[in-house]
Amino acid sequence: MKVPRIALLALLTGVVANAACGSQPEGPRPNIILISADTLRADHVGVNGYHRATTPTIDALAAGGVNFTSAYSQAPNTAPSHTSILTSLYPSVHGVLQHGQVPDEKLVTLPAALREAGYQTGAFTQLSGETFKPGFDTWHLIESGLQSGKGLGELTMVTDWVGERTAPWFVFLHSYDVHLPYAPEPDYVDIWAGDYEGPLEPDITRKLVDQINGETREDGHLIAVERLEVTARDLQFIIDMYDAELRRLDDIYGRFFAKLREMDEWDNTIIVFLADHGEEFGEHGRWGRHTYTLNEELLRVPLIIAGPGVPVGQTIEAAVRLVDVAPTILGLVGVENPQYFMGESLAPIWDGDERLPRQVVAERGVEIVERTLIHAGFKYMDDGRLFDLTTDRWGSVDIAADNPDIADRMATSLL
Repeated sequence: MKVPRIALLALLTGVVANAACGSQPEGPRPNIILISADTLRADHVGVNGYHRATTPTIDALAAGGVNFTSAYSQAPNTAPSHTSILTSLYPSVHGVLQHGQVPDEKLVTLPAALREAGYQTGAFTQLSGETFKPGFDTWHLIESGLQSGKGLGELTMVTDWVGERTAPWFVFLHSYDVHLPYAPEPDYVDIWAGDYEGPLEPDITRKLVDQINGETREDGHLIAVERLEVTARDLQFIIDMYDAELRRLDDIYGRFFAKLREMDEWDNTIIVFLADHGEEFGEHGRWGRHTYTLNEELLRVPLIIAGPGVPVGQTIEAAVRLVDVAPTILGLVGVENPQYFMGESLAPIWDGDERLPRQVVAERGVEIVERTLIHAGFKYMDDGRLFDLTTDRWGSVDIAADNPDIADRMATSLL
């Protein structure tokens, strides 16, 4: 499965010229909005069974499209995951493994392929640096007016940009609303934590979770610090603050979607909603962290697609990958995939034409120090561990010793 990066880049001569030669759909091409809610766990979205009303807007979007309940990121941190989304390549291939790096200029990104096909492309993101810029006509760094320094305000800069377009457009919208620190506005704090009387403030910082975990980061490594003792209610308060941030974000999406309808842009717009990775809430002992493991709570993310060409009201439980997003978008608007894409369109799944489960691979580390394969309900780690995700939701019980044939087959597939 793994393609050596040097070999891949050697194949890219001439790919740009052929990247956007798909057949034209009838009528005007749909507009596209790709929304990434950084650090959003799949299991905190209402339509995925969460017990709180955190996401009424997102739930309504899912009701009008297809909801993938087992979507997997290809990395547990922001830069490599988003680059995999935009290039349909695994981290070990595209080579963007940390903030500040950019894809090789030979790679045709999703926005570049769309721009070649006549789309106007705009990125609105809270990730500084050059990582997301390739392929975008407009790149706008969203500055937050919130005390936490992150999180969206009203999305007038996006609707203003959309209102000025004279050709089909593609918007990439990314924000850190549910990323640490969790510091929701007072009205949102009271939704789920109005009765909390513990020592924690409604400003859950990285320093605080470091103290709860008993470890902090230094030069990319984890080192021990004095542990802060907290109660189960304190830990629930942290989740309350995360959920409050999510509900605020969902409300902003609701007003944004309403404005698109008012502008008569909604009916001809494909909307893809996802997250780049999740967050740890104690499933494997850590809180408020990502990057350092390939555990389920970090890799399972929401994925919802709605709009022209997409069925209404489908829920799909089959495992899919975020590298499948770009091929799906291009297919929906009649643009041919760059030949090196490693993902595949999701349309055969919702059309009922796919017969075999997809192999999901995720990777982490600046030097790719760990890889995992998820297939047919099993999860294999490249250190030899094996989990049955159909009975072990978080991947906590290693069953490799009792299932050596499955472990061996998956190890071979992961090579």
